[in-house]
Amino acid sequence: MTEPLYSHIQQLLPGTSIPRKEMAHFFKTISIQKDTLLLNEEEICDTIYFVNKGCLYLFYHDNDQKQVVHFALENWWLTDYKTFCDGKPAVYAIAAMEASEITCLSRENYEALQLKFPFMALYFNKIHERAYGAALFKQKTFATVSKKDFYNHFRNTYPILIQRIPDEIFASYMGVSPEILQTLKDNYIS
Repeated sequence: MTEPLYSHIQQLLPGTSIPRKEMAHFFKTISIQKDTLLLNEEEICDTIYFVNKGCLYLFYHDNDQKQVVHFALENWWLTDYKTFCDGKPAVYAIAAMEASEITCLSRENYEALQLKFPFMALYFNKIHERAYGAALFKQKTFATVSKKDFYNHFRNTYPILIQRIPDEIFASYMGVSPEILQTLKDNYIS
């Protein structure tokens, strides 16, 4: 188990004794290059990823255009939650936006880990609560504010992330063309 993952568990479950060595064999940590595809649409989704270093993103293709749905920076988990739980083909793809170090947890190990260490079920529940809340907030924000206001909100809320995301990927996430994104950037007022 990596130090970032261990620290993240401690942060969300303060005071919990974490048997690091006993848990280590459930996880596999790898380094990947920028643009590495971890999951293709239609493949079986059987892994959840923790970002130790770098950034991943979740997307799908629509009319040969990449539609970005979500990002995962350091200390964030990412998978295709729609299909991770049922073992069906993925509806999303996952790729590395940057060279990254990630910790992988297979579905089988995810379940076994929680059975052997019940506090991990609480940990993952906290992760999923946060992710679900963020997804609902994004959905509401997309539906109720202008693209300009969304851009300003995102830039003010995630100033470091916005610097790391390539324009074409962020434009896709916002649902605008790169030209419109450039206009929003040019008109940004902090």
